[in-house]
Amino acid sequence: MKKFYTFLVVILLIILSRSFLFNFFFSYKIIDERKVLKLEQKVSNKNLKSVEDIIHDELNVTSSLLSFTFNKCDSDPNKLLESKKANCIGYSAFLAASIDNKFYSESLNNEWRAEHKVGEIYFLGYNIHPLFKTKFFKDHDFVVIENRKTNEIIAVDPALYDYFKISKIKLK
Repeated sequence: MKKFYTFLVVILLIILSRSFLFNFFFSYKIIDERKVLKLEQKVSNKNLKSVEDIIHDELNVTSSLLSFTFNKCDSDPNKLLESKKANCIGYSAFLAASIDNKFYSESLNNEWRAEHKVGEIYFLGYNIHPLFKTKFFKDHDFVVIENRKTNEIIAVDPALYDYFKISKIKLK
């Protein structure tokens, strides 16, 4: 019975520290950028002033509206509202557009901006993309939120958030 409780405690610790562990082992390197498209409608009506709150709320909205697919799908955030299916490109396109939309509605767009980035994921400093043969894994999309005045950067991966609730990623 003692082994069982020890096992449960270890599992609980892993779950609670998943963000720390993920960011200890993995980092993202920016290799390209995509244009942030405009959302034609608001997807969140909450009035939030904190940038951290906006990011967290929009990650939750993105996660609740979209479901992940490996299939080819649209990356226009307006069309994703209809199809509800997205890969990492669509998730990031939608999140960047919804955060930008929120920054504009909260009058934060002169100070903050969301950028749709393309990158590679590194495990302990090693690029993992060459390990995969399929074109689907040649790169990975994510979102970088940047303060135009202070250059503060917050990086998020909405697909990762949807599955593991890891809200921030580490840039290389």
